[in-house]
Amino acid sequence: MHKPTERVLRILLTLASEKEDLTLTEISEKTKIPKSTISPILSTLVDMRFLAKKSEMKYRIGINSFIVGEAYIESTSFLEMIKSYMTEVVKECNEICQLGILQDNKVFYIAKKDPKQSIQLMSYVGKFLPIYSTALGKVLVYKNSEEEIKDIVGDNMVPLTERTITDIDDFLNEIETVKNNGYSFDLQETSLDSKCVAVPIEKGGKVIAAMSVSIPNFRSTDEKLKNAIQVLLKYKKEIESYFTHNIYNEEDLI
Repeated sequence: MHKPTERVLRILLTLASEKEDLTLTEISEKTKIPKSTISPILSTLVDMRFLAKKSEMKYRIGINSFIVGEAYIESTSFLEMIKSYMTEVVKECNEICQLGILQDNKVFYIAKKDPKQSIQLMSYVGKFLPIYSTALGKVLVYKNSEEEIKDIVGDNMVPLTERTITDIDDFLNEIETVKNNGYSFDLQETSLDSKCVAVPIEKGGKVIAAMSVSIPNFRSTDEKLKNAIQVLLKYKKEIESYFTHNIYNEEDLI
């Protein structure tokens, strides 16, 4: 690879995967790029609006990075097809529907459809969340071997809430339940304000994406969760049938 280009992209991916803005020192530590090398790269990315710099000397993703990402999403026909089914999921559940893929050992949220609710969950395309705390993450890795899952999850299972699974053996037990059910739950493991259910989207026996419905706690009844599961399973089947009858390359989605 071309080393200077690789450094630029590593910086962008690092900032995209972090919830908080980062200082130059923090970016250097996370990317393993010397501060003297990183400084002019950051200045150029800020000047070209791929990064934004806050007054306290912290950096975040800028507007032009968003524009590039949106252009990618709009140009991906299979993603647009899935989003059309996500719209139907929202119509039937009246809750937010999200699509995620596995990227850099995290769940990357690649699309979402919002319901017509006066009070709804806040989420955004482009965020990264841990595999072990999310319903999407659990179905994305449920076909992997135990050793592969351990490698993907890593050693540092930081809790997001008091309900987050932080022991790898407990997580592997959870994956066995996912294998038996064909769907997964996030029961306040990512946020105490919501519950979530997800299903895998598969092609040729391989999980290529995952689709979920998230419900605020005050609307999250057993009946509503059960309905969300049935709706997701129905549209999972339709999406996978579409893949079966159309020429599809994994690169078209990710």
